[in-house]
Amino acid sequence: MSRASTQLREEILYWCLESVRTGLNFNTQGNISVRLPEHEAIVITPSGVRYDVLTPDEMVVIGYDGVVVEGDLFPSTETDVHLAHYRARPDVNAIVHTESPYVNVFGAVGKTIDPVLLNMVLYAKGPVPIMPFEFSTNAEFGARSAATMGADVNAVVWGNHGLLSVGADLAGAFKVAVAVEANAQVLAGAMAIGTPNILRLADIVIPDGARLP
Repeated sequence: MSRASTQLREEILYWCLESVRTGLNFNTQGNISVRLPEHEAIVITPSGVRYDVLTPDEMVVIGYDGVVVEGDLFPSTETDVHLAHYRARPDVNAIVHTESPYVNVFGAVGKTIDPVLLNMVLYAKGPVPIMPFEFSTNAEFGARSAATMGADVNAVVWGNHGLLSVGADLAGAFKVAVAVEANAQVLAGAMAIGTPNILRLADIVIPDGARLP
């Protein structure tokens, strides 16, 4: 029996297709992984396979030591980066990497993405930092990415490359990616016509019993 259930593999594929549908990814860009704590492993999308032809059984299971334990395809080239983030954040169970266009606008100029939308501050938890450009396929990059993100926010921008978002589950990690991209688009427009009102999570009073968007 596989370490990653069919249901989980299908869920990963669903969010892969959603990332294309929502314009966060294209071609074979981006990757998604989920932690399998009971097996000391993660399941991650393979490298170089278009999401529209990807099948659930083609997901790859990788041990915490980086060794493939299930799967016939090459895992994502950023597997070591995912593993570094899981090591740094025990609270994280899912990671989504996207090539979000407006996020990349900020990454290209090295400008932090400040929260101006409620969803952004609720899900990302604060300003999303920018990591200077470098090639992103090794554990050292992953450690620097995790350090740049830190423990208080749920996303980091790789300069000239894209966004990495994290969450307690896959739906949550994807919400972060969507929220940061929407926020980046509004922030870019707001900066063009005036001074944006920046939100701080600590200043937001959430009424008792309120449900998050």
